[in-house]
Amino acid sequence: MKLLKITPRLLWGILLSMSASLLNLYLPLLVRHFINLKQFAWSGLSKKVLLLGGLILIGNLLVSSLSDYLISSEGDRQVRQLRLRLQKQVLRLPQKYFDQQISGNLTSRIINDVNVLRSFLTETIPAVVTGSLTILGTMLITFSLDWKLTLLMLLVFPIDGLVTVPLGKISEVIADQTQSSLAALTGVTSESIKQIKTVKLNKAEEDVFAKNAREINKLYRLSLKGDRIAAMIGPLQSMLSFCLIMAVVLYGTLRVKSGSLSTGTLGAFMMYFFQIIGPINNVALFYSDRKQMLGATRKISEIINETAEETAGKEQLAVAPGSSLLRLDQVSFAYQDLPVLEKVDLEARSGEKIALVGATGAGKTTLANVITRLYPVAAGRISLNGQASTDFSLEQWRGFFSVVLQENTIISGSIRDNLTLGLNRKVTDQELWDALALVRLEEYAKKLPKGLDSLLGESGKQLSGGQRQRMQIARACLRDFKFLLLDEATSNLDADTEKIIMTALDRLKRTKNCGQITIAHRLATIANSDRIYFIKNKTVVASGSHEELLEKVPDYRRYVHEQQLKEKR
Repeated sequence: MKLLKITPRLLWGILLSMSASLLNLYLPLLVRHFINLKQFAWSGLSKKVLLLGGLILIGNLLVSSLSDYLISSEGDRQVRQLRLRLQKQVLRLPQKYFDQQISGNLTSRIINDVNVLRSFLTETIPAVVTGSLTILGTMLITFSLDWKLTLLMLLVFPIDGLVTVPLGKISEVIADQTQSSLAALTGVTSESIKQIKTVKLNKAEEDVFAKNAREINKLYRLSLKGDRIAAMIGPLQSMLSFCLIMAVVLYGTLRVKSGSLSTGTLGAFMMYFFQIIGPINNVALFYSDRKQMLGATRKISEIINETAEETAGKEQLAVAPGSSLLRLDQVSFAYQDLPVLEKVDLEARSGEKIALVGATGAGKTTLANVITRLYPVAAGRISLNGQASTDFSLEQWRGFFSVVLQENTIISGSIRDNLTLGLNRKVTDQELWDALALVRLEEYAKKLPKGLDSLLGESGKQLSGGQRQRMQIARACLRDFKFLLLDEATSNLDADTEKIIMTALDRLKRTKNCGQITIAHRLATIANSDRIYFIKNKTVVASGSHEELLEKVPDYRRYVHEQQLKEKR
C-alpha cells in the first residue's frame, strides 16, 4: 500500500533540482578555464567567463528555490491528505480498537510517524536522485579531465562505505526503537495531563512522574546511542575525507610540477571533490532512512488496515412514524472471548420508561453499548419494529438513540459547540436556550460574558461535575430520536435537581413519544419505571415493575436493600 506518491509536481521539483545539479557541475570547468588563463587582466575572455559564472549562479539560485518549493509544498499536501485519511479512519474504527489503545500513541502515529514519511519524500528521495546525478556527472567529467586523479578520488566510495554501512545498520535499529519510545512517551504524557485532577487527588504525582521518567530515560538512552554513533560517523568521515583530500592535493601537486597536470585542472578536481562529498553521504544514508520510513509506514498501515465500522453502503430504510418497539432476542456478547452478556431478552417501547439494574459489573453498560452497536453481538438479534439492526446503516441506527453517559463527554469549545455536537440540522438560539432551561442551566449561561458562545475549556473544566452532566442531557434532548438512553446520567446531581430533570425528561418522553432506557443505582430514579430488567450473572433474570420484583425476586429485594443502605450513608 502506497501512503505517499511520486506525483507530477514532485517530479518537476526533482527535475529542476537535477537541472541545478547539472549547472553546478559546469562551475568547476569555468574555474579551471579561468585559472588556466595566461593573463588575468580584465580581458574580454575573462569577462565572459566571470559573466557566465555569475549567470550560472543566479540561474542555480532561481531553479533551486523553485525546486525546493515544489518538493516541500507537494510533501505538505500529501502529508495533509495522509493525516486526514488517518483521522477519518481513526474515527471510523470500532470501540473495541480504542479499548486496547492509548490515545497518545495514536496521536504520535498521526503526527510523528507521518513526519518521518514527509522527510523521506521531500528530503531523502530528492537528495538521492540529485546526488546520484551529481556523482555520475562528476565522474564522467573528471574522467575526461584526468582518469588517474579520478581513480584516486573514487577511493572515497569504499572508504565511506566502510564507515556508514555497519554503523548505519545499528542506526536503523535505534531509529525504529526511538519511534516506538517516542509514541509511548507521548501516550503517558498525554494521559497524565488529561488525568491531572485524579493524579492530584490521589497524591500520585510521584507515581506518575516515575512512569513518565521511565519513558523519558528510555528515550534518553536511545538518543545517547544515536549520539554516540553520530559522533563516530561524523569525525571518521571527516578524517578519512581529509586524508583523501591530502592525497589528491599531494598527488595533483606532483603532477602539476611535472607538467602533466594544469593548475586549473587540479583546482577543478578539488571543487568536484568537495561537491560530491554531500551527495555521497546522502546516498550512503539512504538505506537507514528507508528503513526508518518503512518502520513508520508499517505502524501507519496497521491503523489504516484495521477493519472499520460499516458506516456507509446501506440505503436509509423507511421507519414508520409513531410508536416504535426495540427488541433484543437471545443477545450474547463476549469481550476478548470473555462472556459478558448471555441470551438477553429485552423490550423497550415508545412512551415507556424501562430501567436496567444490577450489581456493578453485571453488564448494564455493555448492554447499552450493544444496543447502540458500539459492539457487535456475538449471537442473537436486535431489531426495531421487527427490522434487524444490521439492516440499517450504522449512522441511521445510532440516530434512533440519544445517549447520555456517566463519563464526561464535554468537548473543548463553546456551549453552542457542545449542544450542537453531531446535529445535522440548523438549530435556533431559542432551541438552545430551551434545552438549557430544561436542565436548569439557562441562568448560568446568561451570566457568562458571551452567553451561548462562552468557552467551557478542555473537557468542560469551567463547569462543575453536575453542570457537565446537565449539559450532556441538554445536548441529548436537542436530537431527533426514538429512544433516550441514560447511563447513570444523573449520578452527579443532587436529589432535588435530579427530581426536576427526571420530571422534565418524563415530559420530553411524552412530547416526543420516545422510549426511555435508564441505567441507574438510585432507587428514586428507577422505582417509577414502567418495567425494570434485573441483570445478574450476565443475563436478565427477571423483569417487571418495582413492586412485582420486590415481591417475587429475592435477589432484587436484596439488591434494593443494599442500595437503601448505601443511600442512607
